[in-house]
Amino acid sequence: MKQLFITYIIFLVVLSCKAQSITPLYPVTSNQTNETITNRYYKDVDNDYNPYVGIWKWESGSNSLTIIFNKFEHYLSGSGDYFDFLLGEYKYIENSVELVNTCPLIEPIGIPNIINQEDPLNNNITSIVITTIDRGFPPCPECDPNTRFIILSISDPTKPGLWGEIKMARFVEGGVEKIRAKINMKFNENASIDYSGPDTITIPEGIYTFIKQN
Repeated sequence: MKQLFITYIIFLVVLSCKAQSITPLYPVTSNQTNETITNRYYKDVDNDYNPYVGIWKWESGSNSLTIIFNKFEHYLSGSGDYFDFLLGEYKYIENSVELVNTCPLIEPIGIPNIINQEDPLNNNITSIVITTIDRGFPPCPECDPNTRFIILSISDPTKPGLWGEIKMARFVEGGVEKIRAKINMKFNENASIDYSGPDTITIPEGIYTFIKQN
C-alpha cells in the first residue's frame, strides 16, 4: 500500500511538470509571443539573474547609488503564466543628501520583503529581458564577448509616473565583482495629460560602475 502511494505521488509530480511548459528567458524567441500555450513558465533556466543577487554600490565624491537585487521565482501573473524576475530597490545620495531610498522594501537579502504590496512587481526595479542584442548598452570592454545583458525598468517614487531604464552587465576585475550599467530616462506616463512636473527621474542619466558589497 505504501509503495502504491509513493508511485501515485511520483505520477502526480510528473504530470504537473508536463502540464507546465517551460520557456527559457534567454534567448527570447518569436514563439514566446506567437504561440498560444497556457500555464507557461518563463524561467531563468541558465540562472543569469543569480550573480546579481546582493548589494551593489557606486560612489563618486559625496554622491552614491546603492542597489539591492533579489531574484523572485515562479511568479504567477494575471495571464496565468509564471515568470522569474530580478527585482531591486535603491538608495541615491547626492552631495551627501539622501534623495531617494526604497531599500527597506527589499531588505534583508532573501525572499523580497514586499511591505504594503500585494504584487512583487511593485518593486521599483524590475527585470524586462536578458539579451545580447545591442540596444545602446554601456561600454564594457572588461566583459566577455558573449556577455548577456540584463535590461530593467526603474521607477522613482518621489516622481510618480516617471520611469527609467537600466542596461547592465556583470564582470569580475581583479577578483572584484562589478556591474557596468547605463541608466537613462525612458517613459513619462503623465505626458498625455496637462502636466508641468519633472520630466526626468532623480538619478542622473549616465554610465555607472557598481562594486558588490556582500
